[in-house]
Order: sequence, then structure tokens, then C-alpha cells
Amino acid sequence: MSQTAILWFVGAWFTVFLILGQNVSTVLLGSGIVGIVLWIGPRVFDGIIGPDIFYTASIYSLSIIPLYLVMAQLLLRGGVIVDLFRVAHRLSGYKRFPLGVATILTGGLLGAVCGSGSASAAALATLAAPELERVGYTRRYAIGLAAVSGSLSAVIPPSLIVIIYGSITMVPIGHLFIGLLGPGLICMLVYIVCMVFYAETKPGAVDGVKVDEDEDPALFRRSVNAFVFVLVLMGVVFGGIYGGIITVGEAGAIGAFTALVGMVAMGRVTLKDIGLSMADSVKVTGMLMMLVIGAQIMARFLAFSRVPRELVALLEPWLDQPMLLVALMMVLFFFAGMILESAAIIVLVVPILLPLLQAAQIDLLWFGVVASFMIALGLLTPPVGLSVYAAASAARFPVGEVFRPATVFAVAAGLIVTALMMMFPALVTWLPSHIG
Repeated sequence: MSQTAILWFVGAWFTVFLILGQNVSTVLLGSGIVGIVLWIGPRVFDGIIGPDIFYTASIYSLSIIPLYLVMAQLLLRGGVIVDLFRVAHRLSGYKRFPLGVATILTGGLLGAVCGSGSASAAALATLAAPELERVGYTRRYAIGLAAVSGSLSAVIPPSLIVIIYGSITMVPIGHLFIGLLGPGLICMLVYIVCMVFYAETKPGAVDGVKVDEDEDPALFRRSVNAFVFVLVLMGVVFGGIYGGIITVGEAGAIGAFTALVGMVAMGRVTLKDIGLSMADSVKVTGMLMMLVIGAQIMARFLAFSRVPRELVALLEPWLDQPMLLVALMMVLFFFAGMILESAAIIVLVVPILLPLLQAAQIDLLWFGVVASFMIALGLLTPPVGLSVYAAASAARFPVGEVFRPATVFAVAAGLIVTALMMMFPALVTWLPSHIG
């Protein structure tokens, strides 16, 4: 079989099995193995595939994933989401626009301790959407706002997307975390401004409706304690990283331990909850590891076939215009985020684009933050839109209607925040450059 035929065969293999609904990790692994065997022969099993899998599974940056997952799972099972929204609801004064702002800020706080856009969106759709509807927003807008707020978990660090990106490109994950802070805060501001110009309210809706259950002083004090605990936890994790006191791995370990001690001390979790948190963390870690291993084998085939080098040669006239090249890549990431899961996009696309980025001398730290942000917007856009699906399912509302408001927010953030990061790269790079 000719080399061109092999490339077409592997491409068809990947496309067909992906359309048939196979897991992305399985499709990547199968396509990579088939491609390598056809390109080199069966002897490849003796000295390439085994060491590749061992090396990938041993990457230090991937070992920190379960630490942040344990921290997130403990806080979720401890009911912290309810407490954060209860405090935000009280601070909003039960008014329509302030309550919407409070929902977005709650999503941002959840992003700093959760890392799962789908879980945050589902929880906010259950808690926040009914209250948003009560103060006058339409049901689909309230659920859409919950999905938008929940999706911030993929933008605000610690984000699993940037951990995987850092493990592939060898960019320090701590720098990526700190680099995400500025764009994440700007994204929240853009969402708030969007609420000013785009809001769906019910005719004759009453603003400022007070909620009876928030009048329980003991319940509110319990929520305030949890709110303060989350702020302290964020300060310990990100303050330690930015100050150069602890590494990202140590921050994850301290965060997980602090979450465990705090949730147990406040009586939020039982021994069963702790066990379930550990089990869920292992499941997600295993899924991500299989994804990265499959991508590594696929990347090995692409290296043998010289596809990345051919891509660099093809786009060589564009290397003198790196911003135009990046703009095209962002369009690619945005549309890929509409049909693929975010982690799958990173492990599939970044190894192909990495030689091109290096040839164009594009800052990999800056590019990682911009790409991760653009991919995260795929949580809000059809047809996949995992945050929208999670929010609509939790609220038992047709997902097609929720996509309309969610897509408006996603497009606004994609255009404005990405443009700002491209015009002012220091929004991403300034804070990481001052890490102790």
C-alpha cells in the first residue's frame, strides 16, 4: 500500500469509527496502531508502542489531575454549590440584574474549585434558574444563564484542559493557571455586560422577590462559613503558586487535603462520600489517561508520516503573519469545540499544530490560554454543548431552546475576549512572568 493510500485509509478509519459513536480515546489508539503497522510493519510492537504508553502514563504533569479532581469532588459532595449561590443570592438583594450577576460570579467561584463545566451548569440550573425565573427572567434565559455560568469552570483555573495542554507542550502548568486568571475575569465581565444588552424577561414580571428560606439565620451562617472556606482555599492554591511557594502538584495536594479536612470538620461529608469522591476521581483520571495515551500513539504515526512537517511546508508563506495564522487556528478550535469534547480537541489537534507554532515562533503559553478559552466556548454551542445539555437536562427543559441565549453569550465572549488577548498578549503573559 502506498503512503498516500495509508493516510487516506487511516483518515477514513478515524472518521468512520468516530461517526459510529466509538470513544475518542479508542478511535485515536486504534487509528494510530493501524497507521504505524501499515507504515512500518509489525515489528513496531517490539520497541515503540510499549515505551510510548509507559512514557505517556509517567508524565508528571498528568499525575496532578486526580488531586484537583478529588478537591472538586469533595466540595461538590459537601454541597458547597448551594452555599455559594445562597450567599450570592442574599448579596444581590433579590433584584433581577444583580441576581444574574451573582449567578455568573458563583459560576466563577465554582470554576476555581470544581473544574467541571457540566457539573456546575447542572447544579446552577437546579438552584439558580428557578430564582432567576422568579425575579422575571424567562425560563429558557434563566437556564441558559446557568449553563453560561457553569461553563466558566472550564475557563477559570484549575482547568483540566490546560493541564493536558501543558503535558503535551511541556509549558509549566502553574504559568498556564495564572495566565488564565486575566482572561477568565474578562470573560465574566463580558457576560455581565451581555446581560445589560440582552435579556429575556416575562411581561409584567415582579422584581425584588424575597425568598423565605434565606431568612433562616443558622442556615445562612452555615453558607457564609462555606463561602469563606472556598475563598481561603482559592487563596492557598493560587496564592501559593503565584508566590512561588509551592508547585502546581503541591498546590493540588494541599487543596485536596484542605478540602477533605474542611468538609469533614464542617460535617459536610461522610466516609461514604469520601469513598465516592475518590472513585469518581479515579474514573475521570482513567478516562483522560486513555485519551492522552491514544493521542500519543496517533501523534507517533503522524510523526512517521511527516504530516506536521508537510503542514509547516504548506503554510510556510503564512509564518510571517503569526496573528493571522492564530486567528485561523482559533476558528478551527471554535468549530471543533462544537462537535468534540474539549480534552479530545487538545490531544488531537495540538500535536499536529505544535511544529507549526514553533516554526512561527508563537508563545506556547499565550497560545495555550487562547486555545483553551476558545475550546471551552464549545460547552455552550450546538450541537454538542455539554454545559447546555447538562443544564437543560437538570431543569427538564428542551435543550434546543436553551442553545439560543447560550450561543449569544458564547459568540460575544469569543469575539471580544479573544480579540483582546490577541491585541494585548500581556493580558495572558504579564502575571505568569511575575511568578515568584
